[in-house]
Amino acid sequence: MFFAAALTLCCCASASADCPEIPVPMPSPMRAPTESGCSKGGLHYAIYGTGQPLLAIHGLGASMYSWRNFVAHEDTFPGYQIILIDLKGAGTSAKPHDKNYSILTQRDLVLQFIQERNLENLTLVGNSYGGAVSLLVAIKLCEPQHPKILSKLILIDSGGYDLLLPWYLKLLRTPGLGWLALHILSPKQSADTVLKNAYYNDHLITPEQIAAYAKPIGSRGGRYALLEIAKGVIPTDIDKIIAQYPSINVPTYILWGLDDKVIPLKIGEMLHAAIGGSRLELINYCGHVPQEEKPAETICWMREFLGLPFQSCPK
Repeated sequence: MFFAAALTLCCCASASADCPEIPVPMPSPMRAPTESGCSKGGLHYAIYGTGQPLLAIHGLGASMYSWRNFVAHEDTFPGYQIILIDLKGAGTSAKPHDKNYSILTQRDLVLQFIQERNLENLTLVGNSYGGAVSLLVAIKLCEPQHPKILSKLILIDSGGYDLLLPWYLKLLRTPGLGWLALHILSPKQSADTVLKNAYYNDHLITPEQIAAYAKPIGSRGGRYALLEIAKGVIPTDIDKIIAQYPSINVPTYILWGLDDKVIPLKIGEMLHAAIGGSRLELINYCGHVPQEEKPAETICWMREFLGLPFQSCPK
């Protein structure tokens, strides 16, 4: 069974990954979850409500805070249990000083978490780097030996190809320069720079948002983990993985900020062409993180895709 193999891989990847203290305080202004904890692989998670599981995976340099608008109210996605995680090295998850930060390791840790929680009929949501992780998870869960686990896939301004990479990712991946950039700039300066690049209208960025993004970078092991994650963004067998995108056989929704300067729309169009039956929807005047810059529109389009009551969604 793949899950048994994933458990073995995760044990190796997280041997030195200590869970943070529980309960972990949620980033302000996120409301308290129904349940929170730490997975066996060292991933901090927060669960809101009951119902069909919807697991959201954040992008590079972000955390579960990126999904705060999904859990601001109890009835945002009625009938769904919202599950947020911090990937390894992000948010308040473990940041061990090891070399196991590849995107394939992140995939295996997410698969381990799905098994631990015995999730079925799952809607998987990923933004940016989290979208790339979600693609890898979806490929595995769409294999014939894993029926009934994955129900739907939602990709929001997702990674997934080794071209048109954002400038700051190229910088972090450059030996010496990445380390220098993260240590010359303060965590708040780094967060401010990346957020301004991610937004179409950077006047919407708040001091609280910058502080929430900066805190994990400035935490113990934060800079090291971010650099290692960036180094491991592109798997060595990326062409083989891309060739498997057509094997994703669950309803797939691709949502994109039309003015994304980080991952251009061309990538979204390529994903749309690769995943049969997928749907591509655009949000005008929006950058790389629609769930933060245009939360009402993002939630509206997701509700429509999930078959929930919705009003006409603005673009």
